[in-house]
Amino acid sequence: MTAPTSSMPHPTTARVVVADDHIVWRQGLRSILEPTFEVVGEAGEGHEAVDQALAARPDVVIMDISMPGMDGIAACRRIREQLPDTGVVIISATDEDSHVYQAIEAGVSAYVVKDGHPAEMIEAVRCAADGEAYLPPLIAKRILHGVAARMNDPDAARKGGTPLSSRELSVLRLLAEGRRHKEIARELCISIRTVGNHVASIYNKLGIDDRSQAIVHAIKLGLVRI
Repeated sequence: MTAPTSSMPHPTTARVVVADDHIVWRQGLRSILEPTFEVVGEAGEGHEAVDQALAARPDVVIMDISMPGMDGIAACRRIREQLPDTGVVIISATDEDSHVYQAIEAGVSAYVVKDGHPAEMIEAVRCAADGEAYLPPLIAKRILHGVAARMNDPDAARKGGTPLSSRELSVLRLLAEGRRHKEIARELCISIRTVGNHVASIYNKLGIDDRSQAIVHAIKLGLVRI
């Protein structure tokens, strides 16, 4: 997560699709973006945003979280499935933690509140185009404080209603810390095959399919430090 550094143009011009159901807001975004980036498409509905992304294959899609037809989170998932190299910046009228977590789970590169400073949008698009992640400092600080509070509660995982067993929680924690299967096996005194079975079970129970999503769940359960 990165803090805004500058509103100066990025040396490499990213190609951007802007998706929002309010035309005035789209025009406002275009005016903010065009001195720095190339806007190659606009959409006013979720399915249209996906179609525009597939047609233009932009570096970044800026997506309103509340879209008619298909909401921004669902559209983000569709885009990330079909265009894994395209970053998605979610824009929203609210910074509620639940919305931020949903966006992260969907694979967004950045989350920006609509009433934020234009420099935050520029920085979010720049980070997304470079394959980096971005949250405005105030949102990042609040989420990290929430994680810290959960970590101080030894029963946080149980209270969160996780379907994982205690051993699976241990594997998830180590997985989120970046440990390889061999390292997890050594620390937990189990075989590498058993680690693989636990990881498969974790992914199945949580409905996820990669390590990045596992990290999100580990953070929500207070299992890892950032």
